[in-house]
Amino acid sequence: MALCSKVKVPLPDAGVTVRRSGRYATVYKVLKAYRNEKGQPTCARVSIGRLDAASGMLVPNDNYWEHYGAGTVEVLPAYDSVRSVGASFLLGRVLDTLGIKRALADCLGPERGRLALTAVLYMACRGNVFEHVLAFCEGFTLSEQPLSSQGASALFSSVTHGERMAFFKDWASRQEAGSYLAYDVTSFSTYAEGIADAEWGHNRDGERLSQVNLGCYLSQATGLPVFYVTYPGSVVDKSHLSYMMAYNEELGIKDVGFVMDRGFCSTANVGYMTGASLDFVVGAVSWHKQVRRAIGSVAGSITSMRNHIGCGVYARSVTGTFYGAEAVMHVFFDPGASERQRRDLFCTVESAECRLFQTARLTGREAKRYRAYFDIRLAGDGTFTFERDYGKIDAVAARSGFFCILTNTPMTSAEVLAVYRKRDMLEKGFDDLKNHIDMRRMRTHTTATTDGKLFLAFVALIAVSEVHARLGAVMRERSWSKDAVIAELEKIKVVTASGGRRLMSPVTRTQRLILEAFGLTEDDLTAYVTGAPGT
Repeated sequence: MALCSKVKVPLPDAGVTVRRSGRYATVYKVLKAYRNEKGQPTCARVSIGRLDAASGMLVPNDNYWEHYGAGTVEVLPAYDSVRSVGASFLLGRVLDTLGIKRALADCLGPERGRLALTAVLYMACRGNVFEHVLAFCEGFTLSEQPLSSQGASALFSSVTHGERMAFFKDWASRQEAGSYLAYDVTSFSTYAEGIADAEWGHNRDGERLSQVNLGCYLSQATGLPVFYVTYPGSVVDKSHLSYMMAYNEELGIKDVGFVMDRGFCSTANVGYMTGASLDFVVGAVSWHKQVRRAIGSVAGSITSMRNHIGCGVYARSVTGTFYGAEAVMHVFFDPGASERQRRDLFCTVESAECRLFQTARLTGREAKRYRAYFDIRLAGDGTFTFERDYGKIDAVAARSGFFCILTNTPMTSAEVLAVYRKRDMLEKGFDDLKNHIDMRRMRTHTTATTDGKLFLAFVALIAVSEVHARLGAVMRERSWSKDAVIAELEKIKVVTASGGRRLMSPVTRTQRLILEAFGLTEDDLTAYVTGAPGT
């Protein structure tokens, strides 16, 4: 039976029953009540329309007019807009709960703070290209401040260093004392020539482009980014650590430890953190002389069952002077990884040997590369003979399966490993920043717009990271991506009529599940849609 969604009538006072199937509630007129042949009460009924959940009225079908005739009919006014507001509602509530909405208003002022919030919502939902931001405001937000692409550029360039630092101080003050901050570095490639920090350096993405480096702290207690700083793309990562940590006092970061991968393990960095009385957990490269000595001192007994710490890993600790400081080297051995690395080593040697058999001459530089596994005897004209150097091959094989972590804390090997492995949250954050928020290319041309855009992208990353922290288990169970969560929430539609009246589509079970993970209900969403105070 045909329905006209623009026509509504009062629900009959009696003689009807309502049955819900899926997302809709169907209204039936009871024609006759009786008992069937088994003596069970039943009735003959006919559908007369669908119940409108927002108004409690009936959207009638043809049967209604046949049984009730013309009566009091409400013809809805023409629709002014249909908006998908679920994602902007949830992300806005996340930013409000974390105190970020207020912090943006405090550091940027009320007007720019509202514009910044719109930009953050857009980046969390749509990414980095602001060409369509106005269409997003018209179709996917409800009460947020509208923003155009030109307005976005002006907003980015208006954010000063002092305003960014005011935000970071506020945000850093909310972090839990006694926890660990993971530190790592990523980079963004750019074609632009007007960005001060864009320089040529080791490009992590293998692109022949200049880049801007970004160092970032992430709280392991919350899984949320805390602070970042950019620096020239030509600067080596490990040499920037002391400059990054110089901000700690200004930000009020104290009573925390730092965890980082082996790329930051150097005599200068270990000495700096020791001198500054900072707790640290840092990976160590296995080929370093002091690390090799630590591995050799425990290799013969490490596989004793008394050294097993779970997950097939064995560990022993060695106290001594490492990288110029008194610290503890935790040596770990993973038999499964050892076997895989030995197979890889064998394949590497065989592959190199095949290339040597097929090569007539070598340069001195090429010969040096092959001498890692072979004894190369090079003649003056470039011809050569070779054989495997099993002493070198066995030395590499002996270190397979071992990895080391250096720390100045009294933690056990198991505790150190647990802290170190959680640093992967920062790698996932970088992946979200580059892919979900689409900052792989910054699409800016000046230093001012780059700095402002990165700042708001960082704020968007906080919101996206909180979504993952709350929904991580459900997302893994259902194989959801963050884009899938956003798309599911954007199915929630709100219709605004010319009289200002708002009608919301029913919330599905999946959407309720997402909201519940944040302590929200359908009532909270309804209050937001209807503009109730405090929403």
